[in-house]
Amino acid sequence: MPPTSLPDLAPLAGLLVLLELAVGTVAVSAALDHFGRVGRGFSGTTAAICALIMGADLLVISGSSDLGALLHGPVDSGAVATFVHLAVGFTVLLVVDTLFAAVGTEISRRVVAGATVVVGLVTVVTAAIAVGPALGGAGAATLAFLSAALLGGSALAGMLLGHWYLVTPNMSFRPLRLSIYAVFGAVAVDCVVIATALLTAGGARDRLLSGDQAFLFWLLVIGSGVLFTVAVNAFTLYFARIRANQPATAMLYVLIISVVMGLVPAHLLYLVTRVAI
Repeated sequence: MPPTSLPDLAPLAGLLVLLELAVGTVAVSAALDHFGRVGRGFSGTTAAICALIMGADLLVISGSSDLGALLHGPVDSGAVATFVHLAVGFTVLLVVDTLFAAVGTEISRRVVAGATVVVGLVTVVTAAIAVGPALGGAGAATLAFLSAALLGGSALAGMLLGHWYLVTPNMSFRPLRLSIYAVFGAVAVDCVVIATALLTAGGARDRLLSGDQAFLFWLLVIGSGVLFTVAVNAFTLYFARIRANQPATAMLYVLIISVVMGLVPAHLLYLVTRVAI
């Protein structure tokens, strides 16, 4: 039988969310740097923060128990080893990205940033390949993890960008608006993933919609992770449009908290119910 204890699964859910935050944030910040011209200072600072997040993630990974026993399903040890190696490599690349943002040429720093994003995305996919078979399929796990990385990364990158206006107060508000639009897009993708998972889950979805896990699903995954996130993001967009940086940044703090409050329970419920929300 699959495990039903949420506390036992918390470390696995935590390491997945930390990975997704780091990968998503560095990917969104690279996009903002390219389309919004936020500059190497923001990109390097973001890469450094993501390196710290991955450092914490590696600590959680090092203390994780046997995933096969934890999930009561088939977990390929080779796939897990590949995931761990890629996670270490991604962390190293984040440090290199930070260095090149500070001292590298414009072309070289962008090449390193692109390589970092690619390795990060591959790491997320590898994590899905490692644990996905025990949860009903690697494909569904990949969609769930990548959508979570997009949502978490958009929110965290936006919050960091809001602070960057304290460093460069004359910077255009266009990058901030782009980050807000990215959050709206990420929520839309997340809703599609959730709807698809529920439609294809069969009887397992009853545990989320009306069963023993319905409270967490409706209150946190939907209430916090979707509805409250959209509302806060709308307020953030309003403040960005009137060029009110301080209240916009305050809203972005609330936003990242709301997003994480949705992502962590979503991963826990996925691990428990096998519904890839």
